[in-house]
Amino acid sequence: MEKYTFLGYGKRKTLSTLKKVVSLKKDISVIIPAYNEEENIKRIVRAIEENIKKTEFGKSYEIIVVEDNSKDNTGKIIDMLSKKGNFIALHRYGKRGLFSAVSDGISIANGKYVLTMDADFSQPPELIPKMVKYAEDYDAVVASRYIRGGGMNGPIFRAYGSRILNKLCIFIAGLGVSDFGGQFRLFDKQKYSQINFRYGAHFGEYGIELFFRAKKLKFRIREIPFTYEFREEGISKMGNLTKLPLLGLRYLSAAFKLRLEKLFGSNI
Repeated sequence: MEKYTFLGYGKRKTLSTLKKVVSLKKDISVIIPAYNEEENIKRIVRAIEENIKKTEFGKSYEIIVVEDNSKDNTGKIIDMLSKKGNFIALHRYGKRGLFSAVSDGISIANGKYVLTMDADFSQPPELIPKMVKYAEDYDAVVASRYIRGGGMNGPIFRAYGSRILNKLCIFIAGLGVSDFGGQFRLFDKQKYSQINFRYGAHFGEYGIELFFRAKKLKFRIREIPFTYEFREEGISKMGNLTKLPLLGLRYLSAAFKLRLEKLFGSNI
């Protein structure tokens, strides 16, 4: 039974298990998870391209959109975009979740560096040139809402709730970054591949384990400030207010697992 459809570089493949269809050398791959993003996807791709072309990687990049069987026209739009020479549309069937989407995108990426970001303009593509500037000197470049110069524009309860949850999880797990959940990150792909995720994740809670392991591996991490903008188009993947407490519990559970691992070793 097919689980994936790959379109890009003049190829179309249906796959029962995910594998690299095309092997090329690129400087950077941009990974964008997408579900029901017809209002944003074409615009975000254009904005990313405009900003990457301002960098030293401007002649050697690709964009990978990982799409989870959207109910709107997202799939059709990225299929059209895949006719371009540096764009991959990866459709997934029967799968959901931010972590697995990011993981699948990185697994087929051809770039020496991988940049992950959302499709909803919550993270400014204009920051890409600054992130790329630090790529060669660091193992990871993390856009942070919670260092000086960063912030969040949106509902006060969401902004403060996110900040408090972020601080709690960082304190519990002992992370070496100020913002584990922003999703706007650039990694050296080879270094990222050294991270062995032990615990499952569905949404952004995987960032807690990501930076827990990165700290143990002594990653060189550079944080730069950015202001998170709550989406203007489409529906938030975080769901309505009734789902937020459950998401918070997932994040805290992930942090406590890692705290226990730190205290008692890996055989908990």
